[in-house]
Amino acid sequence: MRLVGQDVVCISVMDWDHPFQSSRHHLMRELSRRNRLLFVDASSNPVDAYRGRREGRFQRKLGAWRGHDNPRQVEGKIWVWTPPPVLPMGRLGPAWLFEGAYRFNHWAFRRGLMRVARQLAFNEPILWISFDVLMSEGAIGALDERLVVYHCTDEITALPGISPHAGRIERRLLARADLTFVSSPALHAGKAPHAPRCVMVPNGVDFDLFNRAVHPGTSVPADVAGLPKPIVGFIGNIEERFDAELWGWLARQRPHWSFVAIGPVASSRQADIDAIRLPNTHFLGLRPREHLPAYLKAFDIATIPFVHSEQTRHIYPLKVNEYLAAGKPVVMTDFAPLADLEGMAQAARDRHAFLAALDHALKPSLRDSVERIQRAQAHSWEARCQLMEAEILAMLASKARPSRIPLGAERIIRRGS
Repeated sequence: MRLVGQDVVCISVMDWDHPFQSSRHHLMRELSRRNRLLFVDASSNPVDAYRGRREGRFQRKLGAWRGHDNPRQVEGKIWVWTPPPVLPMGRLGPAWLFEGAYRFNHWAFRRGLMRVARQLAFNEPILWISFDVLMSEGAIGALDERLVVYHCTDEITALPGISPHAGRIERRLLARADLTFVSSPALHAGKAPHAPRCVMVPNGVDFDLFNRAVHPGTSVPADVAGLPKPIVGFIGNIEERFDAELWGWLARQRPHWSFVAIGPVASSRQADIDAIRLPNTHFLGLRPREHLPAYLKAFDIATIPFVHSEQTRHIYPLKVNEYLAAGKPVVMTDFAPLADLEGMAQAARDRHAFLAALDHALKPSLRDSVERIQRAQAHSWEARCQLMEAEILAMLASKARPSRIPLGAERIIRRGS
């Protein structure tokens, strides 16, 4: 069964135009096939917007604040609303100072959201909080929503630079949400005790896109076509989770191999990356999403070299199923308990085990490649969304049930029927 003909309001921790497509983008597109969707961009303060003013999405945000095309229709049934600027509050430590900014921001956000919902005639929507912990609480109850869904994709208290008040606010969200989805076993263990209903649905994959890596017509990009083989690859943000020390050590152990990383380097990691630049390491920066399958085609092995941390222990990385959809062997550190990947990805306990796993992965097998692709296909975003829709429909049905019939009334009803 699928969710059909509903209005969905998604309060997102990422903008619709963010260069990386996350679980929220994929799930909302799936839901919009049969429902109307209002996607609420991440709230920003004027300082951050000014700093990022050269980026297209921040230029659009500044225009939206001046009243230009806000909300805007971006696809068939999808509207995007950019909320008003907020007071900076993420780094406010004293509770009294934080609470003052928090209350003001929520007042402005709630008022704007109600106005836009009326403008678009979104009636009794499903309110979907997509990990925007600090800005979504004020929306609960504002839209006469039928259901409140909280989708948790990270351990909020482990994120770099997060507000010290985020943990207690998230616990309030968990208690108020009718239904909570989490993306990893560790998140389920931590959130389920605080939520009325908590269901684990791991991240999925845009299968049709990443499976293009195996198509004969997909050409390997020129900037990797001439690199010495084998190519060990990584695709993703190069930030706190990326183990630069491990990457450099591997490159030194296999100097005749090529180590290719595709993705933007965070400013906080630039010095670490500069320290491991070797003749066989190649940091290519951000590439358009539609070009990623071509780079994956060039990889002999795809990797997830994440550090062990409280943050990584709670994640289920999007990229693992993207790699599998391309038919590539996957080697990763054992940063999280992901039992469902056993047999599909090799998890290494230390650098020496990682290197041994890379050596082993170079023994190609057509059958293994086919199994990886089949596994990824079974975990498409459509399949993930269908699981979530079944939970939502069940919850809606339970909320719609009539109140308990008074004792003795059941016989009267049956007699008159």
